[in-house]
Amino acid sequence: MLRVLTPAPTRLEAPRRVVAGARIALRSDRRNTLHGASWALALGFELAMLYVLWGGHIYGWEQSVTRTFQDVPGHWGIYVVSSTLTNTISIPFGLLFVAILGFVFSRGERTGATLLLLSFPLHVLSQFPKFFFERPRPSSDFDGISGIGGLNSFPSGHSEYVITFYGFLAYLLILRLPGRAQKIAVGAGFVAFALTTGFGRIAGGRHWPMDVLTSYVIGLGLLSGLIWIHTAWQRASVVEAAEVEPIGFPAPARAVAKAA
Repeated sequence: MLRVLTPAPTRLEAPRRVVAGARIALRSDRRNTLHGASWALALGFELAMLYVLWGGHIYGWEQSVTRTFQDVPGHWGIYVVSSTLTNTISIPFGLLFVAILGFVFSRGERTGATLLLLSFPLHVLSQFPKFFFERPRPSSDFDGISGIGGLNSFPSGHSEYVITFYGFLAYLLILRLPGRAQKIAVGAGFVAFALTTGFGRIAGGRHWPMDVLTSYVIGLGLLSGLIWIHTAWQRASVVEAAEVEPIGFPAPARAVAKAA
């Protein structure tokens, strides 16, 4: 039996990897089309909801759901915990954010750490309706409902970021976990946390159901975009030797043959 040792893959330098990743991400293939479409649909849905909710309209069913959620025993505990873990301008979350970035980076996932960092400015941009769109938050002005009142209820930043940030973190973990059961557990835990956060925003009187549902869609679009970029960069980070230069077979100086 003849065994030939082929050259190791060649790692691209960072600037070349970015360019190569961009080219891969913009290729006309099924994967890129689906990711691009999901990103576009999320933005389109957000703009459509601006039109639907223009004038600050609150639907009757939203008020009913809010009353039901606020009647759930212990909802304040759920609100406090979920809000603390998704409040991007709080000190506790800031410390957690830095710790997670450091952990991901230390595990050799530099691309993943970079994209987790990128999730924050994307989160800020996705909240652009808050600068001009006035939709009243839940308050005692609505029969049987408690809340903080004020405007700028749409969209829910916490509900979007739990999908964008923690969803991408879950994706990175699932990529590295060896067992199927472990992957399912991480995925299920993420879904439960996302739903719990949305529940807490409504039960805590911070947002209406439409704010939360729209933010889930926005978050899924941003999450798809982060996975899109990560996949492209990963595919570009290592170039197989065969893609760089054909290697002739097999001069003694370039290959080792072993008879078995």
